[in-house]
Amino acid sequence: MQVPEGWKIATLNNLVDIVMGFAFKSTDFTQDGIPLLRMGNLYQNTLDFDRSPVFLPESYREEYNKFLVKPGDLVMSMTGTMGKRDYGFTVKIPINAPDSLLNQRVVKLIPKKSAHSEYLLNLLRSELILSRLYSFPGGTKQANLSAKQLQNLPTIIPPLSEQQKIAQILSTWDQAITATEQLLTNSQQQKKALMQQLLTGKKRLLDDKRQRFSKEWSLQRLGELAKIYQPKTISQSVLTETGYPVYGANGIIGLYSEYNHATEQIAVTCRGSTCGVVNLTQPKSWITGNAMVVNVDENNNLNKKFLFYMLCYSDLNYLITGSGQPQLTGNIKIHLVSMPGVEEQEKIATVLTAADKEITTLEQKLEHLKQEKKSLMQQLLTGKRRVQA
Repeated sequence: MQVPEGWKIATLNNLVDIVMGFAFKSTDFTQDGIPLLRMGNLYQNTLDFDRSPVFLPESYREEYNKFLVKPGDLVMSMTGTMGKRDYGFTVKIPINAPDSLLNQRVVKLIPKKSAHSEYLLNLLRSELILSRLYSFPGGTKQANLSAKQLQNLPTIIPPLSEQQKIAQILSTWDQAITATEQLLTNSQQQKKALMQQLLTGKKRLLDDKRQRFSKEWSLQRLGELAKIYQPKTISQSVLTETGYPVYGANGIIGLYSEYNHATEQIAVTCRGSTCGVVNLTQPKSWITGNAMVVNVDENNNLNKKFLFYMLCYSDLNYLITGSGQPQLTGNIKIHLVSMPGVEEQEKIATVLTAADKEITTLEQKLEHLKQEKKSLMQQLLTGKRRVQA
């Protein structure tokens, strides 16, 4: 390992002390009190006490003071699934979070005098650490990290002043990411509100003559508006490296040398855990037999995008049968759709399409920022790019 000038080879033990959580008894849980910080509360590097909240008596704050977690503390989840990155999440407790108690299989990381807290947070979230962390052997199904494994992870450590400068630089990227995430959340909420208003007729748009639409909407069965059918299923074994997109239960699953629909189509998943999910496919794609096609290509009085949004907004769960293997059958044809005139359909579809484009733009910007930060972390945390301390 090449060591930058002024840095030293060490292990995480040189940077942190580790406090393992306590195995609190479920019989001690209460309706309110001090929250118990469990692994599930740290999912995807985010603190969320609303995920299956559990509380302990307020008196435990003093009795188990060693396991008390306060704003500013660093914590990490230590157990997950072998082969999955569903553990090793590190969170700095936000300033507005309540005090909590540390459950078993979660650790508190206490920075030593030689470590800067924000630098340590970025280091623990970096591939430099995670790639080694996930390489440890575990059981056949469950992966369990130990405090010793964490302490013995090798790393190279810059001086404290350089750690602080690196943390400041990465904090600027975090602020940009957080701001973009908030914009994305706002846009998603605005679209949801627009759908609720526009697809129920509570808000009417203006026509080309600047007059508000006023014609009453009609209720029609989906089977009267579209041709509804299941295409032939395409096996994973016949997917190719080039060709046309194949739409499965969760979107595009691969490519195939042929396509069964020249135009974009509305496809509703009709089997499995995603049963009832509505997609709009690309032109020249293959839709597999686990989706129900709602084909309106021959209906000149219907805007395809409008119907797509209407079905996304609709609750199709009442049509789903089966408990072990949920299924949506041809009874989707009886689903009632509230239909305005085609001109109003087009206006509504245009507004919602613009909202989708804004969301897509923000999603792409967010992904770009995350990738840029990841690349910068790789350079800064290895000393390949030096900063002025």
